[in-house]
Amino acid sequence: MDNRAETFRRKFKDAGKCLGALPHEIVSMKVRETVTSYSEYHEFLRALEHQAGMRSSPVSGDLQGKSYLISDGSSKIIFVEHESGLEILYIAGSIASLVGLVPMVLQGWRAFRGRHHGRHDFENGSIEIRHVDEKGKLLERHVHDDIGFGSSPFVINAALASAARIAEEDLSRLRQEIASLTHRVEMLEKEANGAARLRKPAARKKK
Repeated sequence: MDNRAETFRRKFKDAGKCLGALPHEIVSMKVRETVTSYSEYHEFLRALEHQAGMRSSPVSGDLQGKSYLISDGSSKIIFVEHESGLEILYIAGSIASLVGLVPMVLQGWRAFRGRHHGRHDFENGSIEIRHVDEKGKLLERHVHDDIGFGSSPFVINAALASAARIAEEDLSRLRQEIASLTHRVEMLEKEANGAARLRKPAARKKK
């Protein structure tokens, strides 16, 4: 049995309960670097609250570290503290998270460490991405820190995050409308099939 894979399956299951998603819809993004004190995380959470208007609250579960639910009012992610670096858990395909909340937190973390600790880049320049597929298989990849999370102050992304929230709300509304239309079509098809059976003439008996 792969104990490491099982650990992540439990993590994604608990994160999914918190974020309202299935385990295979959860993605882990880990910034691999050395954090000398957990107080850095606590100071950063306060900075997110005061500078970006985000809210954070502790969450429990088998998440392998002290964890917080971070929300900007419409989207949410999980922030996990590790000595070996910051981890963010989010829902795959969430526009507001991928375009707004995740980049804002990553940019904020880099800017915070640059101002307070003189670190302007993630130490080894790589970010670890992990998720499990629908069969529970652990999938991993490493990406270099050239994916668009620059060192600009995170507060400048407020307009972009707002646009992402609007886009995600529109997408959610369209999905609901499609689901409603699909249901109506199915009901009409059932009614039509029932009416056709009633109109079908009875077979004549042979004399």
